[in-house]
Amino acid sequence: MVARAVQTVRSALGRLAGEGPLGIACSGGGDSLALLVIASDWARANGRSLQVLTVDHGLRKSSADEANHVAAMADRLGWPCTCLTWDDARPGAGLQARARDARHRLLARACRDLGLTELALAHTRDDQSETVWLRLAAGGSWRSAAVMSDRAPSPVWPEGRDLDLLRPCLDVTRAELRRVLSDAGIDWVDDPSNEDDRYARVRARGDLGLLSEAGFQPDRFAELGALLRPVHAAERRAAWHCGQAALVVHAWGGVSIDRAAWSRIVPAVRLTLLDALVMAVSGQSVSPSRGRLVPLDAAILASTSVTGCGVQVLAGTAVTVWLIRDRGAVLGRVDHDGIDPWTDQSDVCRVFDGRFEIATSARKLEWGVLGETYDGLTSRAILDAVPGAARAGLLVAREAGLVVVLAGLGPVAGSLTAEAAHVRSLVAHRFCRRLLPQPAVRWFDEPEMA
Repeated sequence: MVARAVQTVRSALGRLAGEGPLGIACSGGGDSLALLVIASDWARANGRSLQVLTVDHGLRKSSADEANHVAAMADRLGWPCTCLTWDDARPGAGLQARARDARHRLLARACRDLGLTELALAHTRDDQSETVWLRLAAGGSWRSAAVMSDRAPSPVWPEGRDLDLLRPCLDVTRAELRRVLSDAGIDWVDDPSNEDDRYARVRARGDLGLLSEAGFQPDRFAELGALLRPVHAAERRAAWHCGQAALVVHAWGGVSIDRAAWSRIVPAVRLTLLDALVMAVSGQSVSPSRGRLVPLDAAILASTSVTGCGVQVLAGTAVTVWLIRDRGAVLGRVDHDGIDPWTDQSDVCRVFDGRFEIATSARKLEWGVLGETYDGLTSRAILDAVPGAARAGLLVAREAGLVVVLAGLGPVAGSLTAEAAHVRSLVAHRFCRRLLPQPAVRWFDEPEMA
């Protein structure tokens, strides 16, 4: 059992990990500690380097001790460890979901600071079975059962925009990983919340135990997920290829859609494509349900205007329609404030609205939206290629009140300060990462520099 588990995880690490240093997320529990031990041997045998990361979630009095235990184990194995702290821990509804989101965001930020683009997690075959059961029991579609893959983009945005999560333990069980530790004489931490049936995953384990007693092997849920994953991946690849024929992604943040090409895509693939488009154009962190995408799809087919899911479909010509960011989300509306301008600071990287990454070494630039009155814009000719409804929400930089940079459209005034600003559009980047499990490719017509 131990030899099989070790070889399976080592083989997966060799297949999944790229050439750079690999991050290992470790809580001190049996699964992640076993992953750290196996990965340590694998790294030394292959001349690789590891960076251990652990999160003190503050939910138990012992959480700091658990983080220190991980740091001590990392030191014993010869690897650096970064301890992260969740400062907003508080009891209440949705605690596990909030803690999971906070953990992912802390890890993603730390990976960016450390120069890591890959982070290994210790999800097991048991986790797969529980996830599939939870998704199906909640009424999810077959796609929801295919979610846990061995390589996936970080689920948090924009913090995880360049981070891939690796899951090298998906083909081994919890029992096998704990046996690895037991045989090595290594203690691990048992999280008491794993026995608290107030949490859905704990109840799911109980449900699967009852199914096992009735003669149904819960491992079949993991097998189902494994069978569906390549189907889901094929649907995403089909959507990406269809997108090349139907879409033009513009560096200022909008997408023009060829209606005829769009109408030729089968509906299921069209919604998968639209999901990726909505996430990319809106910059939002949470994916809408497929049901919420249907009105947007209908508007594209009919060339009518509609707003929803953080985007707007703009009726265009008989040939083309536009998908742009919901202007109300950026400019503000009665029940929602717009995005306030800010003055950049030297060498600080900031993400605007989940859609643009701004890195600049120049001071005294004020970033914000162009606005309805185009304040500070000396010539409007640069806006000719942008539909009217999208112009007020464009990202701009002003210096001494004058617009010197229009993101995706370039510098608009002769200024050394403007030339120092580097604006990276994340729209095409996110679109590709949403659809393709491997590191994202460059979109075929999108310039990176604004």
